[in-house]
Amino acid sequence: MEDGYEYTGRQLAKRYCLLVIALFFMACGIAMSKLAELGTTPISCIPAVLSYSWLTIGAWTIIVNAILIVLEALILRKDFRIFQVLQLAVAFILGIFVDIWVELLSFVDPQTYAAQWFWCILSAVILAFGVFMEVRADTLVAPGEGFVMAVVSKYHIPFPKMKVINDVTMVTLGAILAVSTLGTLRGVREGTIFAAIALGFVIGFYRKYLGGAFDRLLK
Repeated sequence: MEDGYEYTGRQLAKRYCLLVIALFFMACGIAMSKLAELGTTPISCIPAVLSYSWLTIGAWTIIVNAILIVLEALILRKDFRIFQVLQLAVAFILGIFVDIWVELLSFVDPQTYAAQWFWCILSAVILAFGVFMEVRADTLVAPGEGFVMAVVSKYHIPFPKMKVINDVTMVTLGAILAVSTLGTLRGVREGTIFAAIALGFVIGFYRKYLGGAFDRLLK
């Protein structure tokens, strides 16, 4: 919560509703990027790669995020608050939504490279909107962000630098898993790099033109 400000019950209800809506949009973007077959976002590339061999991308999203929460707790130790365990609920809801969207978007089957890019770009636009709303809700953060924030807090690494390190690590692990299990870079491709670069700019666009409207809505 911003600057220690305590929200009223009504404000909290609005913000948690917005968080759920944000996760719905984020899941849509993740599912769409997987179906575009140009690679998913850095945080989703490991679940995407593993989903080609066993379980669904939603199930792997829950598992990978649960691991990140455990790592966050190990890093923070006594500074890890029980409240932060609720990030697991965020991961669970996001994972379920991703699988729902994979089914709803089953018609997405791009046959050309241009079509793949269309769905890839659209997925980034939708995912960025979800992330924008998640940040605006100012309640719980996704485990991926929570893990980065834990490292920043413990080791005093600048957030932007740690975010890049985290993304590069996720992509590298995803690529290693893809090559070792699939024999190809499926799930980690040029779309992954595009998402890593484009998401920040698109989120900034939403913040500039929609931030004020959302803040008024949440009062």
